Amino acid sequence: MLAEKPGKEESREFFDLIKGVTYTMNFPELVGKRCLGVGIPGWIFTADLKGNMNLFHLNSRCLIELPHMNTLENFDLDYHIEFEYYVEKALLSSHPHTNDDYILMINQGNVVIFDFRGRGLERPIKRIVEGVPSEFIYGMQLYIVHSLGELFVITRNGVEKHPETNLYGVEEFIVARVDVDNESYEEVDDLGNRAIFLGFSASTAVVEQYGCKANHIYFTDDCSTAYYFSENGGGKDMGIYNLLDDTIEPHYTGESYHKFSPPIWIFNTPFSV
Repeated sequence: MLAEKPGKEESREFFDLIKGVTYTMNFPELVGKRCLGVGIPGWIFTADLKGNMNLFHLNSRCLIELPHMNTLENFDLDYHIEFEYYVEKALLSSHPHTNDDYILMINQGNVVIFDFRGRGLERPIKRIVEGVPSEFIYGMQLYIVHSLGELFVITRNGVEKHPETNLYGVEEFIVARVDVDNESYEEVDDLGNRAIFLGFSASTAVVEQYGCKANHIYFTDDCSTAYYFSENGGGKDMGIYNLLDDTIEPHYTGESYHKFSPPIWIFNTPFSV
C-alpha cells in the first residue's frame, strides 16, 4: 500500500508486486493516520495524531477500537511528543473475524512487545527476546521473523544518514538464526525457497511459489530517524536485496513519500511460512 498523497488523502494506491499494476481505492478511514501491516491478510494497525489506535480491515472496513496510546505501560507524553511515531511495529496472531481469542502485539522501539488479549484488551504483558549480542544490532534496524519453526533476527545497515553525503539507504542485510534455548545465533545467507518481506509491516517469510524470489529480501522504507527532518518523509529506500550476491534491484519505480506513514506491505492471502 503506497503512501497517502497530498490533495488525494481519501484515495489510496495499491501496487501489485507480482503483476506490476497499481490499483486505487477510496479509504477515508485512513486519512491522516499511520498505517502498519500486521501479518494477517487485509488487516492493518492505525494510529492518529491524537493517540487513538485501531485495527482496520481493508475489505470489510471493519474497525476495532483499541485503548488509547497513553494507557500503554511506560508511555510518557513528555518524552514521546508525537503519537504518530510511537508504535513502530504491530503483529496480529490470528484473524479477528474467525477467532475471538486473538492477540495484537505492538513494538514501541526495542525488542519489547506489548500484547492485547482478544477483545477484552487486558493489561499489556512485556516480553523480551534474548540471545543476540548487542554488537550485532548496534546502529542497525532490527527485525524478527519466525518461519517453519525457526527464529531469525535480521539487521539492516544504512538506516542513518552518512556524515559526508547526508544520504541513507540499505548497505547490507545480515540474517542470523537464533537458538532461543541456548541463547546463541549463527549468520546464514541461504533461506532455501523462502523470501522475506520487511518494513513498517509484520516481518514475514514467503515461499517463492507465490511469485517472489527465493533468498531475497523485499523491503520498504522504515528508516524514520533518517528521514524525520526531510521535506518529503520516508519512501526513498525501497527495493529487493539479493542475499547471495548483495545486489539490490527496485520493485516500485514510482515515488511514494510520507512523513510518518510511507509505503507498507499488505498481503491478501495467508501465504506466510
